[in-house]
Amino acid sequence: MRKNTEPLTVFTREQLDSYFASYVGMEGGNPGAAVWFCDSSPHPGVAPLSGPLIPHARPTAWDAAYRSQYRHHMERWQSHQKIARIMAAARARVFKTTMGEQDWRHYFDHHLYGPQGAEFKLSLFPLPARLTDEIPWSKAFRGQPQLFPRRRYLDLCREGRRFAFIDGIRRLWKPTVVVCLGERHADDFAQAFGLAQAHATDHVLQPADQPKTLRVLERDGTTWLICPPLAGAGGMMSDVLLDAMGQYLSRWLRPDDFPVHVMGEAQESVSLP
Repeated sequence: MRKNTEPLTVFTREQLDSYFASYVGMEGGNPGAAVWFCDSSPHPGVAPLSGPLIPHARPTAWDAAYRSQYRHHMERWQSHQKIARIMAAARARVFKTTMGEQDWRHYFDHHLYGPQGAEFKLSLFPLPARLTDEIPWSKAFRGQPQLFPRRRYLDLCREGRRFAFIDGIRRLWKPTVVVCLGERHADDFAQAFGLAQAHATDHVLQPADQPKTLRVLERDGTTWLICPPLAGAGGMMSDVLLDAMGQYLSRWLRPDDFPVHVMGEAQESVSLP
C-alpha cells in the first residue's frame, strides 16, 4: 500500500481563528429555538482539518439528508439520546401530557436538532477532544504548532474569536434557556457567554435518585443552567434524572416554543388529570 505523500498543510493562528469564529463544530439545529444545549466539545468522529479552511457561516441541522447519511451511527450516540429524553420530558410537562416509554426515541429519531426544531446544539470548542477513540490529540495535531499542545488550541478559542462568536450568536438569537453540560467547564461557559456579572443561584434536582446541583444564572433575558455532564460517574446517567431535568427545564417554556408538527403530537397524547 502506498503511503500518503501529500505535504501537511500547516495552518496559521489567523486562519484557525477565523475558521473557529463560525458554526464549525456544532451539531446545530434551530438557532431560533428557545432551548440551547452547550457542550465543551463536539461529538468525536468529525472530519479532520483540511485546507482551505472555510468558516461555517450558517448552522447545520439534523435534516432528512443528515439522518439518512448517519442512520447506522446514531444508535451509538448516547449523549444525544439523553438530550432527546430531556426535551421529550420538557414537552410532556409543557403540554400537560403523559410521557410514553418510547417518546424520547421518537423525538430522537424525528425531531432532535431539526432545522425547525425546539433546540439548538453548540460547543464551546470546535474540535472534538479526540478525533476517534484510537487517535489522541497529540497524534492528530502534532504537526500543527497552533493546535499542539492542546492548551495552545484552548487558549486560542478563549482569547481569540471563538468565544466572542458564541456570545455574539447568543445576543443575536436570544435563546430563553442555555443548558450547559458539565460543571467542570463552568469558567469557560462564564467566559464564552459573558456571565461574570450574571445573577446566580443554585437549584437541587432531587427526584427519586441521587441529587444533582444546578447553577442557575440570568442575564439579558436568558437563563443558563450549568449542570452535570451526561456521562461519567457524577453525570446525569439515569432516566429519572433526565426526566426531572426536562421537567425543570419546562418552567421556562411555552407551547409555542415547540414547532407545529411536534405540538400536534403532544396534543394527541393522553392528558394528565
